[in-house]
Amino acid sequence: MKKKYKHVITVDVGDNIQGGTLGAITTGEAITTIMNEIKFDVNILGNHEFDYGVERLEELQSLMKTKYICANFFESGKETPVYDPYQIITVGDKKIAFIGIVTPLAYSKTYLASIKDDNGNSKYDLLSENNKLYETTQKYINEVRGEPNNVDYVILLTHIGMDEEEYTSNGLLSQLTGVNAVLDGHTHKVYNTTTGDKNNNPIPISQTGTKLANVGQLIIQTDGQIQSLMIDTIPEPSDKSNAKKITRSNKEVWVDTNMNDFLNNLWKEYETELNEKIADLTFDFIVLPGGSTSSSSNYCRTKECTLGNIITDSFKELLSVDLSLVNGGDIRTNLLKGEVTRKNIIDVLPFFTSIYVIEATGQTILDTLEFSASRLPNSFGGFLQISGGTFDIDTSIETSVETDSNGMFTKISGKRRVSNVKINGENIDLNKKYKVSVSEFIQSGGDGYSMLTDCEIINEYALTETDAFQEYLKTNLKGEIPTKYQNLEGRINIGDLNTNDDNESDSGQYFKKFLTFLSFAFIILLFVKILI
Repeated sequence: MKKKYKHVITVDVGDNIQGGTLGAITTGEAITTIMNEIKFDVNILGNHEFDYGVERLEELQSLMKTKYICANFFESGKETPVYDPYQIITVGDKKIAFIGIVTPLAYSKTYLASIKDDNGNSKYDLLSENNKLYETTQKYINEVRGEPNNVDYVILLTHIGMDEEEYTSNGLLSQLTGVNAVLDGHTHKVYNTTTGDKNNNPIPISQTGTKLANVGQLIIQTDGQIQSLMIDTIPEPSDKSNAKKITRSNKEVWVDTNMNDFLNNLWKEYETELNEKIADLTFDFIVLPGGSTSSSSNYCRTKECTLGNIITDSFKELLSVDLSLVNGGDIRTNLLKGEVTRKNIIDVLPFFTSIYVIEATGQTILDTLEFSASRLPNSFGGFLQISGGTFDIDTSIETSVETDSNGMFTKISGKRRVSNVKINGENIDLNKKYKVSVSEFIQSGGDGYSMLTDCEIINEYALTETDAFQEYLKTNLKGEIPTKYQNLEGRINIGDLNTNDDNESDSGQYFKKFLTFLSFAFIILLFVKILI
């Protein structure tokens, strides 16, 4: 592109420091090094920029040559955002303003919800009240359009996504004026379309998917017209002096020789650690169908998954708890047959999240499972995989779960979807206290699980989720993964069940069955009486 065009601006729309093996084992530093080598011009926050905490984000920001911009990340009560809300770049005689927005749901999708000030109040604010988000974004658009900036173009960089959650990039745009184009992220979808602003003007909006499935190209023509394209294949370069063809992910691609060497050298620094053999696997654990890389298609976010079963089993056994719960969003990719290495484990569980043992009542567990099922049939990173328990979900029942503007659970106001909950084979006792293992993320209210924040923490396991799973495979299973995990076990049964609530005492259930039997017997006796 730089050989073809006079002015090229390289933009990232969030979730860059996390997601791969190198990012995980270096808590973002290796990715920062790569981004510095690429020389990004504009960089915004995604929700995963908070994965390693705000302090770590600040450390990485100090190492990054391109500073983050974000118009809606505030310290509570402050008038100006933590980072600059926009960045203006001059190209030729034109000025382009880039304004960064991260999804307000990052508050519940990250550790931000658990960060409190000295008075116990939330320390950070992502402007989760829609009007506040709209007003603030429009304020900065007006600011860059007016004196002394007088920009010619405004490009909105949104890490929000379209039409999946409470906050959407097209919903935001529909409340704004003065935007020329939207470059979107977060939902790992591929689209290149237009959507209306507040005055119903069609504005280009695009998202490139995930993991460089595409590179988005936004062209501002000399006549002022804007063209949006997707590049899914790197063309054969006319000048091959600094290019080579390699095989990557079973696909032949052209790469820059210098960059390829740079990446290979970076991998070599961690090669010994990453290639350590952990176990042998004779079958595939599939969580992403058909080679998909989209998080929304991940089986573990909508139903029981076999990889979720072995992961939760590992934590249940290692921590000796009644119940183990893992959010599907922690399980990122397939684990394929063959030799399982440390790299494979990190790819599956890249967050290195701490594991807590909490004490939770049966009622709290019931509310937790109800919240987990509330988004179905839609994908939800907070959908829980389970060990030590089984339950049913009736999707014909409209969810009655209520949340606040940050997506945090508040209450259940009607009929429940979840029923027939059993813990270790017995009906759940709503008054009993159970030992439950959960990630630090979930316990702190991540993904909206506010009902767990007040549960007593009785143990913090010495190993993270990533290292605990590795230890279980290597030591407890002695490197041999049982073939029983090839099949689902009926831990989570989903459908239009139309069952009665079985979360009651055995005596209550027996009484109902007895009444049903009496009714049936009475009908038979009545029929016999009529015949006589």
